[in-house]
Amino acid sequence: MYPFVPTKASQIQDGDFFYIPLSNGNFACGRLLLIEKKSGRKTKRILVGLHEWSGEKHPTNEDIHQCKIIEQGVMHINSIGHIEGKVVGYKSLDEDDLKPLLQFEAGYLLNGFENMGKLPVEDYKKYSRRTIYGLNVISLLADKHFVENS
Repeated sequence: MYPFVPTKASQIQDGDFFYIPLSNGNFACGRLLLIEKKSGRKTKRILVGLHEWSGEKHPTNEDIHQCKIIEQGVMHINSIGHIEGKVVGYKSLDEDDLKPLLQFEAGYLLNGFENMGKLPVEDYKKYSRRTIYGLNVISLLADKHFVENS
């Protein structure tokens, strides 16, 4: 089953991880934190995190064990293939004590894709702003963290 380039939401699950090719030939690791659901059905919008990890080979369960998330955003499932990445494994989010970070967007607090209600302006600084990634953004962020800043 692994590795594969996902094209349908039915092929993926929360906890899947994928490699992100870096411009220096190494790899970073993205993690699927949550799949958006509408009317109980999975959509192609996914909440992903960028692990604080890079290496010369594709990531493994051991590589990302207890490895923190340093970026989080929403992207389309096709972004994984667009950046020439592939899903290479699954690891329960609970095993790494990972869950989506609370974020805000348009004045509302979000827990994953769930709207938790209006957020007072004075509380904005307590949370990161929800970011919607274009097709290549996760790759650009990975390069920023692991190539440009190394």
